[in-house]
Amino acid sequence: MIIRNVTVIDGQEAAPIADAEVVVTDGRFSAIRPAAGARAATGGAPVLDGRGGYLVPGLWESHTHLGGHAYSKPENERVKYVSQLLTDFLSAGVTSVVDLGGPLEIELAARDYRDKATDAAAGLFFAGPVFTGVEGWPVLDDPARAPIAYQTDNADVAYRQALALADQVDFIKCIYDGEPGAPDKLPLDALKAIVAAGHEKGKKVLVHVHERIDLEEAVAFGADGIEHAFQPQDPGSTAEARDVAALLAETNTSYCPTLVTWEQIAHNGAAGYLQQLVDDGFATHDDIPHITSRPIYGRQFPRHSAQDSHIRFDYAMRTLALMHDAGVKITAGSDVAILMPSPPIALLRELQLLAKAGLPLPAVLAPVPGIRPRRSVSRRRHRGRSPSDPLPTHCCSMLTPTWTSRTWSTAPTTSGRCGLGGQAGMRATPEPDTGR
Repeated sequence: MIIRNVTVIDGQEAAPIADAEVVVTDGRFSAIRPAAGARAATGGAPVLDGRGGYLVPGLWESHTHLGGHAYSKPENERVKYVSQLLTDFLSAGVTSVVDLGGPLEIELAARDYRDKATDAAAGLFFAGPVFTGVEGWPVLDDPARAPIAYQTDNADVAYRQALALADQVDFIKCIYDGEPGAPDKLPLDALKAIVAAGHEKGKKVLVHVHERIDLEEAVAFGADGIEHAFQPQDPGSTAEARDVAALLAETNTSYCPTLVTWEQIAHNGAAGYLQQLVDDGFATHDDIPHITSRPIYGRQFPRHSAQDSHIRFDYAMRTLALMHDAGVKITAGSDVAILMPSPPIALLRELQLLAKAGLPLPAVLAPVPGIRPRRSVSRRRHRGRSPSDPLPTHCCSMLTPTWTSRTWSTAPTTSGRCGLGGQAGMRATPEPDTGR
């Protein structure tokens, strides 16, 4: 296949390549060359006219909870629903999805289901149950949520559990959130043991944090990634962000702020926020009744108050650009979609927020640090392969945005929602307005 008349953004921070021609051979990008030197297609190769659009890498959802999205479904429908979500993610331009916490049996069954499916879908990576303290987040005192977490106060037990879990998952996820020494917070020695077990098995360990001290302790014991923007002690000062940025950059630790999580929790129940989503192209007026009918709408989110979420959101929006400039690897993950029409739309909103926070376009579209995409976004699973194992580069996993007349990060698709298009990989679209 030859894709012509596109501007290529490679997701590696290189400058956009304007008026390019891209050649795909046997499912791989084999050449990117100026359109001025275009050659006639040979052997009946199909030619796709990009119509002046942008060709971008297939997107990564690096923090979601597919089991959580399926939780409201009858038990016998959850695996099929997760599979449908993966199909929906691909339709929105997302070629890989990382599930960072859910029942292991659902995630394993969903992967097996996708192995046998004949339709295309995003590739799936997952962490299985998270590690937390006794009745810690996200279990609290709800026994129905027990399958999504290992609750522990013992480092030796946690180490053995992590070793066993690592053989079945792609990542290890820890919740390190709570008052120091409180039973609901994962003990520090248990966190250290879990990180050691994950690394012993060649798996990256990602840690959910609340405050700066949580982040610093997680990094000190070798966490590979920090999940969620931390809550600052002094929201009026950028000093904490600068210190954290220096630490993350020095240790090569990735940072997933989940901006859209804090934005949604902070504005839950606010009609003006839903109208803003409509104005920005992330929802339609028809979506609003469905969103407001959800049981969580207008109710306090467990563990995280609206006020604290406002603080975390505002501080992250003010400081992410300086963290990027300091060399921090920032990843895009949505976590929850409580006020969004769908989980894929939540990720697209996250990308817009990263751009609004001042990250340059190539950084927003960059793949998840340290892991590479599967060779196919459709049907095959890499059995026994760690997501950190190297794969041949230049896999055919790029999509063209359906951005139209607004800025790249806010334009709606032809269906009225912001997104990316292309069921099987690519779709030609009009050129976006790049002013922002």
